[in-house]
This record gives sequence, C-alpha cells and structure tokens, in this order.
Amino acid sequence: MFDILERGVDKGRNNGADYVELRGETVFVEYIQMDDSKVTALTQRIERGVAIRVLADGAWGFVSTGNLDLLETGVSDAISMAKAAAKTRREPIELADVKAYQHKATIKVEKDPRHVPIEEKIQYMNDMTKVVRDYDERISNVTVKIRTASGEKFLVTSEGSKIQTPIMLVWSYPWVTGKEGTRLSAARYEEASTNHGWEYLDNIATAEFVGRKAAENVVLQLEGVPAKGGLYPCVLGPRVVGTLAHEALGHLAEADLTVNSPFGGKVGEVVASEGVSMTDDGTNAGQVGFSKYDDEGVPTSRVEIIKDSVLKELLINREYAAKIGQRTTGNARADSYLYPPIIRMRSTVFERGDYAEDEMLEGIKFGYFCEDFRAGSAQMNASFQVGVQRAFEIVDGEIGRPITDLSISGIATDSLHKIEAVSKMDFPYEVGRCGKGVQEAFVSSGGPDLRITKGGITFGGAT
Repeated sequence: MFDILERGVDKGRNNGADYVELRGETVFVEYIQMDDSKVTALTQRIERGVAIRVLADGAWGFVSTGNLDLLETGVSDAISMAKAAAKTRREPIELADVKAYQHKATIKVEKDPRHVPIEEKIQYMNDMTKVVRDYDERISNVTVKIRTASGEKFLVTSEGSKIQTPIMLVWSYPWVTGKEGTRLSAARYEEASTNHGWEYLDNIATAEFVGRKAAENVVLQLEGVPAKGGLYPCVLGPRVVGTLAHEALGHLAEADLTVNSPFGGKVGEVVASEGVSMTDDGTNAGQVGFSKYDDEGVPTSRVEIIKDSVLKELLINREYAAKIGQRTTGNARADSYLYPPIIRMRSTVFERGDYAEDEMLEGIKFGYFCEDFRAGSAQMNASFQVGVQRAFEIVDGEIGRPITDLSISGIATDSLHKIEAVSKMDFPYEVGRCGKGVQEAFVSSGGPDLRITKGGITFGGAT
C-alpha cells in the first residue's frame, strides 16, 4: 500500500499541490443483529480504498476512491477542486508546521475478530438474550447488535510522514424493552474496545455482564416511582458525567465549532467552579479513542480543556492551529477513507476532585442521583437534554427509591458554575459513538461523581 500512496503523493507534488496527504485503508467490517433470538441482519465486507486530500492555492480538495488504478486521476481531480475553490476564499488556508514521522504502530490481540467463527459470535448474542430473558419475566423484547472491524490504515504525506496504524473494533449493544400491564420501559447498554480483539467480549464485556446491565435498567424503570419535574440538587454518576463532558461541553471546545459557541474567545477565562478540570486525552492507553497519531500524522496528546476552572486549550487540527496560534493536539479524525479528517474528541472526562464518596450526598434533603443515561444531545448554545434510564431519589442524604421517566436539561456553561463537589474516587469510562456532520467516531467519556446545586439542572417529569 505504501508504494501506491507514495506514487500518488509524487503525482500531486509534480502537479502543483502545496501539500498532499493520502490515507489508505484495508479493513474487514462486520455487523450482526439479533431480535428475540432470531438473526435479522448479518453483513461482512472488505473495504479497501484511499482518501486523497490536497492543499493547493490555499484551499482544500478531497477525493476518495476504492479503485486504486484511478489513484493518480483522483489526485489530479483533487488539485483541480482545490484550485477552483481557492478563487472563492477570502483568506488562504495555512497549516501549522509539524514534525514528519515514520512509524508502524501495532496492537497485540488474542482473537482477531475477523478470524472468530460466526457461530461463536451468534452464540454470544444468544447467551446475552437468554441472560436478559431470564432476569425478569416482564422483559418483552431483546435486540442485540455487535460490530467488529479489523485492518490497517496507511498515511503518507508530501512532508515525509509515513505511518501505519491498526484498525480494531469490537462493539456490543443490547436494546431491551419491558412491560407490566400498560406500563412500558426500555433501556440499553453499550460496550466497545478499539484496543482489544474478541477476547474483550469473552473476558470483560461478557454476555452475562452486558445483558444484566441492560436488564437491570429496564426493571428499575418498571419499578420506579414517577419523577418530579422542577429544580433540585443532584449527584451525577460517571456515565451521565461523561455525557455532559462530551455532548454538552466537549463539542464547544472543538476549535472549528468554538467560534460559534459560548467558549468562543474565552480561553484564559474562568468558565467553571473552583477546582473543576476537564480533559480530552488521546494518549489514554486502553481506552476507546486512544491512538499514537491522528489522521494528519500528528501525535495525539492530553488536552487540558478546563484546568482549575479556567478554559485552557481547544481541540485542534493543523489548519486551526495555524489560524489561532495554538499547538497541535492530534484531534483530527476521519470515520474512514471516504471522508476527510475533522476535529473530534477521543477520551473526554472530568478529572477527579477532593470529596470522599460518603460526602457526595451530604446535606441533600431531596434530590436525584442520576447513574446512567439512555440518550443525550446538545446544541451549540450549550443547551443539553439527556434521558436518564437509571436514577434514584436522594432523601436526607441517602439513596432512596428508583425513579422512572426522568429527563435532565440545562445550559452546560451555567451548570459548570453550579458544581459544588467533585468526587476523588476512580470511575469507569462510558463508550459510545459520536456523530459530527456525516461522520461517526467511537469515543469514551466519564468522570467522578459530581454534585450540582439546585438550579444547575432542570428535571423533567410529573409536576
């Protein structure tokens, strides 16, 4: 693959491009879905193609192709596109200088998912379905989905970078519904790894563990008391904290979006309560989002978005690093060779604080403990909405009854100033898929328990 890409780079350089970047991929991709013990989807494919990105006359041109015989034609087309687009730009695009790397990154897996028999994968899904069904007779439907990917990515640039990195994914996702009389509930759970093979599902995200988590959430919804709408103090658990970090705040710190967000122009200013820190870390080995290099060939790094209440850094690519004068952070990611790299999060978390676990609920007469979420979304004005699938009342500083039909909302930049306690306990990471534009990326997020004062979160439910 490198020989093919290098010829393409030479073609671009000889035809007047200022910068040429070719990213080739060869990957096995698989998706299986099971609905109530019946396989309803099973697809496998081999994807092989090249992303061609050139900078010419101060504008980008991008072409992707799955036909390597047309690579040089694609390079010429990308240059033509860039030169045509350049005539419409007010300012030429520039790239921050970076060091060129030549490196082959590897990961060691015990069971490459492409070599795991399909029967073993279906058995995993059957086992999970049985775990969920056996958990409670009120379970009405069980859908299990898995995705796997295994391959290699190759990057060659006109500046001398030549990098090979592995592509690996195992993903498990049950969606479970329950019914009691006229009452319905639904919950899901999600686990994934981009650093391990199928052994991750054998040993960590087992059918028993993942299935039981989803089933527990459904039953708690069926047995919960209705939520009270209004303003209350609350404690958010790691999986909900991760959603807040990613959806409501992380996107505001992506440099291509920051200009239109409440974080715009606020680097160096206080944006949170004292002691609050939030990071995005591409070097967090073992976590989803970890990689040695991004898709521009820049080493990944630990980005201190908020440090002790102050907005310190943005997530950035080479173009925006040159535009605003910040260091490159290694946050340029592409879903596949079909897309150009854009600024994306990797592993986004609130950092641990100083409060002991038994101090987090102290002084709360009535409030909510939000432990797990069903779905979340946010807008560029920092408003967010999160459906909570696992939550409990807090009564006189103690965890009380489970609640159902709870949603939370607010303005994340306001909520940051309402954080009054951050746990010092270790926390699990939540993994998921982040959409930006038409692209998707697997990410991780999390944080320790956060206590937020009354008014920082709005609770939706029965009034």
